[in-house]
Amino acid sequence: MKKYIRVMLGRGSIYAKKCREQGYIGAGFEVNVDLSDSLFENWRDFNKKFIPMWMNNVPGKSKVTAGLACGFLWTIVKGLRIGDVVLCPSGEGYYYVGTIDSDYYYEPKEELPHRRKVVWMDKVIERKRMSKELKNSSGSIGTCSDVTKYSVEIEDLLYGSSNVQPESPNSIAPSVPTKHFDERSLHKLFCNFLRTRGIYAKTIYHEKSSNKSDNAQKWIHPDIIGAQFEDFKNDATLSLLKATEPKESIHIYSYELKRRIESDYQLKQFYFQALSNSSWANFGYLVAFEINEDLDEEMARLNNAFGIGIILMQANDSKILYPAREKALDYNTIEKLNNLNTDFCEFIKKLSKVMNASKDYTSDAKNSFEKICDKIFESDEELELYCKEHCIPF
Repeated sequence: MKKYIRVMLGRGSIYAKKCREQGYIGAGFEVNVDLSDSLFENWRDFNKKFIPMWMNNVPGKSKVTAGLACGFLWTIVKGLRIGDVVLCPSGEGYYYVGTIDSDYYYEPKEELPHRRKVVWMDKVIERKRMSKELKNSSGSIGTCSDVTKYSVEIEDLLYGSSNVQPESPNSIAPSVPTKHFDERSLHKLFCNFLRTRGIYAKTIYHEKSSNKSDNAQKWIHPDIIGAQFEDFKNDATLSLLKATEPKESIHIYSYELKRRIESDYQLKQFYFQALSNSSWANFGYLVAFEINEDLDEEMARLNNAFGIGIILMQANDSKILYPAREKALDYNTIEKLNNLNTDFCEFIKKLSKVMNASKDYTSDAKNSFEKICDKIFESDEELELYCKEHCIPF
């Protein structure tokens, strides 16, 4: 079956025009060796070989990030087959469309050395003509995004509906109800992302609150709370920090999580819900799995005016679109939440023990704190399997 894949050609599509002019797509990912003898049929074998190289070339990054980078690279050099269709953003509001026309080849010392030849079409697809769903899928974070399920729409945009031939009744596959992921299933993925940034996070189950029947409580509870510890190693520094400014040794985060933000109305509704739910924390964020790109200007305005950050979440990565402004903790609201919700209160209690522990017991307190936080994935394979089981686009 022919696949349709959105491929980014450099940050901000910086190499898109050159690739089209010279008839190829490519990638780099800091893997500067010929991959001709490593074109494994299984991406896991590819990742096993190249993750250590990538992490050595890009120090300071997590293994999850390395796995994502190597996975995207494998998709371009091997996962795409001759005859598959690629859609590459131009960076100017439309997509170049082409067909893969060769196996992998290597061009050392070039900006995108790992390449495939492509036969590009003269026609392009304007982003503004796409459906909302195709816009969201083709605008997802990451180098590659599978948009095969929109193949009929893509062909229609290229050739016009009059050229789309109806299928014969015998060839139509049985109708299968489309499965959708629920919002709560995103929590483990997002907490996994936060851990890669050194933030320990916990889901706050609203149903455990004493006033759970009150619908207004959704404007008080955060969906997820997190804490990040300053990474000071020297005992003298830690002692001074604890003695003078103990509150500066951690940052506390609040997150309001949504499946998607499609309209200006939804953006404002969700943003002010996040503002209400995050008033007590050092940093507050609105997080969504899909965000209509047409809302970018309004997101920037709201962020500038109110300081709540916005994160575009993806199964295999997340991107901070607008960072949150830091503010002081609101202890009156923390008191209210502690009295209202047992999950929240447990998190604060364990966090307080870490802050108050002597240096000899800080490690034990942190281990106890980590145990109440949401579990994260042990491997990229576990993460991918979770997405498949919960019908989350990967």
